[in-house]
Amino acid sequence: MGTLRTDPVAIVLAAGDGARFGPEPKLLAPLGKRRLIEWTLRTYAKARRVKDVVVVVPPGGLVTFAFLRSPTVHLVENPDPTPGMISSIRAGLDSGWVAKRDFLLAPGDVPFVPPELVDRMVSTFWVRQCRILIPTYEGMGGHPGLYASDLKADFTLHGDAHGAREILMRHRASTVRWAVSEPDVCFDVDTPEDLALALDGGARWARVLRDVQARKEALGGSGAAR
Repeated sequence: MGTLRTDPVAIVLAAGDGARFGPEPKLLAPLGKRRLIEWTLRTYAKARRVKDVVVVVPPGGLVTFAFLRSPTVHLVENPDPTPGMISSIRAGLDSGWVAKRDFLLAPGDVPFVPPELVDRMVSTFWVRQCRILIPTYEGMGGHPGLYASDLKADFTLHGDAHGAREILMRHRASTVRWAVSEPDVCFDVDTPEDLALALDGGARWARVLRDVQARKEALGGSGAAR
């Protein structure tokens, strides 16, 4: 009999310093009528198969990000983000909201993943019976990743050197790279220039295509971007 799977929790990583963006807090930057982090959370709030969202915030961020709280959005502080994203992943996984549930890992600066895509990811995850599901666009890995609940210990024991990549390498045989048609799984906001074009779908998708082409050229055009 297969493992019983329940709707996953989304862990949104919002504790990074956004050094490439500049001195202002990137995730609090205004983007149209919302802040950048609010666009990201909107995806998981609207996804029917996500019941809770854990937002990992920087030291002191429980006050700064308090406006995000809701009955289904919970804040967790990362007391020391200096080791990198792996420290935020661990802080999120330590939350009681995660417990024994499967989990999505979503950077806070990937704002436009369609909620319907997240729902399809969960269904595909169950049907394919994999342990990790990574959406890809034109061969390039995107976000969010979906992980089986029993991988929580791996993120505690591994990842100090290369973060989540170490866990992906350890479980390549049980990972599905799932091709999708939505470029937004690969669009993140790193710079003010990215933010300026973010609301223009054509412009941001063109940036993703440039990234895809650059990856393919870096690999000699001989295979899928990673």
